Amino acid sequence: MICNYDGCGCERQGRHERKGCSSCMRGIGVLVGIIGGIIFAVTAVLLFINSFLVSVGFAVWAALITALVYLFIVLAVSLANESGRDCVRDNLGSLIFGIFGTIFTGFLGIAAILAVGEIFSTIIVALIAFFFAYMIISVLFLIKCIVD
Repeated sequence: MICNYDGCGCERQGRHERKGCSSCMRGIGVLVGIIGGIIFAVTAVLLFINSFLVSVGFAVWAALITALVYLFIVLAVSLANESGRDCVRDNLGSLIFGIFGTIFTGFLGIAAILAVGEIFSTIIVALIAFFFAYMIISVLFLIKCIVD
């Protein structure tokens, strides 16, 4: 299988079918998720260190609630129809990594005292931001798969 990403998706050589394309798009989704997560985490940490991110507790709760809602949405989509099941199966690794990473680090962030200047708080903010961005990107790839 040759993966030619030209904005339309992946294609097999000699045929214009979209079957067998999931591994290519999964790799692109993981790469975009990691890059987007790192950029979002660095931005969040810089804002947190410079005290521009005042209500970190609210952001942690919002990320945690969003992850729980996405978990139920993914379950509903996988039970809804055949194409939804196929798309969830193709993106399951990214979805699980992003959603459960956000839930775990969200609970860790709520349990920790998020004070500006502490290195542990900065690491927790970076992890929450990374997993949250990765989760959003993986859900966007799921939506793209369902729409196509």
